[in-house]
Amino acid sequence: MSDYQPSLRAQILTRRTYNRARNEEGTVFETWAQTIDRVIEHQRWLWKRQLRRGLNKTQEAELEELRELLLARKVGVAGRTLWLGGTEISKLREACQFNCAHLEIQTVDDMVDALWLLLQGCGVGVTPKSGGISGFTRPIHDIQIVRSTRQDKNGRETNHETWDPETKVWTISVGDTAEAWAKSVGKLLSGKYAADTLILDFSEIRPAGTRLTGYGWIGQGDETISVAYRAIAEIMNRRAGQLLRKMDIHDICNWLGTILSTRRSAEISLFEYGSPEWQAFAVCKKDYWNKGQPQRGMSNNSLVFYDKPTREELREIFDLMLAAGGSEPGFINGGAALNRAPWFSGVNPCAEILLGNRAFCNLTTIDLAKFKDDPSGMHRAIYLIARANYRQSCVHLKDGILQHSWHENNDFLHLCGVSLTGVIRRPDLGPYELRTLRNMAIMGAYSMAEELGLPLPKNVTTLKPEGTISKCYDTTEGAHKPLARYIFNNVLFVKHDPLVSVLRDCHYTVMPHPNGSGDWVVTLPVAWNDVDFEKVDGLEVNLETAIDQLNRYKLLMDNYVEQNCSVTVSYDPSEVAAIIDWLLHNWDHYVGVSFLLRADPLKTAADLGFPYLPQQPVSQAVYEAYVAQLKPLDLDQVSAQSSDEVDMGSECAGGACPVR
Repeated sequence: MSDYQPSLRAQILTRRTYNRARNEEGTVFETWAQTIDRVIEHQRWLWKRQLRRGLNKTQEAELEELRELLLARKVGVAGRTLWLGGTEISKLREACQFNCAHLEIQTVDDMVDALWLLLQGCGVGVTPKSGGISGFTRPIHDIQIVRSTRQDKNGRETNHETWDPETKVWTISVGDTAEAWAKSVGKLLSGKYAADTLILDFSEIRPAGTRLTGYGWIGQGDETISVAYRAIAEIMNRRAGQLLRKMDIHDICNWLGTILSTRRSAEISLFEYGSPEWQAFAVCKKDYWNKGQPQRGMSNNSLVFYDKPTREELREIFDLMLAAGGSEPGFINGGAALNRAPWFSGVNPCAEILLGNRAFCNLTTIDLAKFKDDPSGMHRAIYLIARANYRQSCVHLKDGILQHSWHENNDFLHLCGVSLTGVIRRPDLGPYELRTLRNMAIMGAYSMAEELGLPLPKNVTTLKPEGTISKCYDTTEGAHKPLARYIFNNVLFVKHDPLVSVLRDCHYTVMPHPNGSGDWVVTLPVAWNDVDFEKVDGLEVNLETAIDQLNRYKLLMDNYVEQNCSVTVSYDPSEVAAIIDWLLHNWDHYVGVSFLLRADPLKTAADLGFPYLPQQPVSQAVYEAYVAQLKPLDLDQVSAQSSDEVDMGSECAGGACPVR
């Protein structure tokens, strides 16, 4: 066992995100060891089911070796497996174990699939296609919403739809289950009644704040779904008697993304560059909050190039990005994606997986920083976590909601996503070492497939943003370099969070959130003593250029990654010309990255006109003085769990992907 002890920040995020409540009152929670027990039991269940027998001593010994690596936070399984692995819901709705999914949305059934996956916590990529969904038969001018006033969670589990041809009243009463919600959007989109009145009845839905049986997270009641369904009905009205356009489908998908529980998922939407409506799509998030389009904040938006763009076309894209804040639309090299994955149709929200139409991928990770001076241990660990990753792909997806092709495609692809985190803390790993790691991961996944007599995984290695898991593991996030050596991470805690008073008693700085909501901001210290920084005005900060970041991306793409390396490249507008030169010279090495305007690490919140920054670089003296006055806190002795809605700051190192 490692002597590593997680920081308080890591403990809080682990409790909040992965430790399930062990009683109805939500006052007793799993320890990390108990969370890992569930994960190992889930792995055992998958393995035994595939073998149709119990495990032998060698196989049980492998699970114990994996358990020790997980306990030491040296490797990690998918966040949804940490949360749901070993539960009954994970065995009934096996799609909930997947980080990544993509589908082309052209039919009502496709839209039902998209909502079902979002409700399972999957990150969903969509490519909207016109031609299979039409608007209402004629505009319905009277749309009535019946809100829920329920005080319990014993509402009807199924939907109930009625049509009265005499009064021309069409009613959809939505049931209080994930299945009902997913199917209800199908009823809304496929109902072609010549109605004068549409009643959307949500009275069966349980109240907000109720813990969802099985999933374990907290529901939002009918507040968001009632708003979303009215908006979707209005889109159907605008296209009455016509096919929905691609932008209509995009907006409906975004509205569906707003109705989720607090254990949120994420979306990405893709349009081919030069295709119909691409220009409207490219600017659809510009000032969306001022244009009555709040749903458009729900997805990352990217254009796909299947031919190499010209300098002028890239300049046009960057001009659009800068006009909209510097990060969207993103752009993906579809040609390079097809070379790496001939089945390529799209990507997941963080774009690290090259997915087919109706395809899944499950992700795992290894923290490179915990294997300094232990190359053999690192190789063994990545081999084992790759084998675990393949076992996670051995699922049954015929769940009564998803179209059967999801199961068939998964049986063919068995995509794995063995990722690296803590990359920046291992500058000693060059091309040779990275290729060796890739080979060991592929060997692990292949060996598992061969033992089970199943198809080889079509791709194995990737690099994901690693936002949450890296915070839980006290390591740097994916391929990203931290903002500074010493950071005050100012973390939002919701108003009634029971941890706030505990942290205040331990001398952590607690200040009211400036938005007047009653929420709190707590300062958690973070230090990176094994990362090189530049010293400016007494601060040790990250001054990497965009080209340095892109060259690291290329190093990883050429030597480790089979799919894509998800990374957010911070840049200054003055660097755009150099970035375009790099892209034109390295286009065949590029699949896709996120771009984000660089924050000046030398500026304070006051300098930038903000009341606080999520991450504030500080000097060594300030950092050490703050740490010295903190009192110790054993989180396992605290009978409380923070809300999962809390923003830990830079969830995906500045990107827009909140998938866990």
